[in-house]
Amino acid sequence: MRFTISFICILFCAGAAVAQTAFTPVASTGLLDAALVKASSDVNTIESDFVQTKYMEMLSENIVSKGKFYYKKANKIVLDYTSPAHYLIVINGQQIKIVSDGKKNIYELRANKMMSQTSVLLSACMTGNLSLLSADYRLEYTENDRQYRIKILPLDRMKSYLKEIDIFLNKQDLSVEQLRMTEPALDYTEYIFTNKKKNTSLTDELFRID
Repeated sequence: MRFTISFICILFCAGAAVAQTAFTPVASTGLLDAALVKASSDVNTIESDFVQTKYMEMLSENIVSKGKFYYKKANKIVLDYTSPAHYLIVINGQQIKIVSDGKKNIYELRANKMMSQTSVLLSACMTGNLSLLSADYRLEYTENDRQYRIKILPLDRMKSYLKEIDIFLNKQDLSVEQLRMTEPALDYTEYIFTNKKKNTSLTDELFRID
């Protein structure tokens, strides 16, 4: 189970290295929090392309994957990897389905506190609605001329799987552009999201678990 939780954590949060001006502290975090809650409340669905890059010290080359991301309110998430191999992750409520090499595994999130917490964390990251997070996380807010950067620091048992999560938000529409999840050993996984579309028609069939 530890492997499963760690693997899910690594998969879900990131961004690509781009030229950025320096980040400085946000003057009013309360105003930003309120804006994020408002922005997320106006979003029923999200779909986008993504590129995932995994950086591991033990490997001489980075591992790059591509796919499609889907979100539907509330707490329905799909990561459909299409390259270099097909791999599917579906979260729907308190269940998660992982399909790899034609083999399907389904887990009950409510049966494991850590898995359930991971699901909430993923929803908060992908929608930018950080009000979903509990006091088990400390948040640090910075900004530059184009993005907000929010650092999420676990304070509880999650620290054994995650050192920190960095969310990069577009200042114009507060959408998630990049995410980075860093492990305690400082290996990390990055994603960049492109061709983002909000409030499109996504069928419930896309998020089926069985």
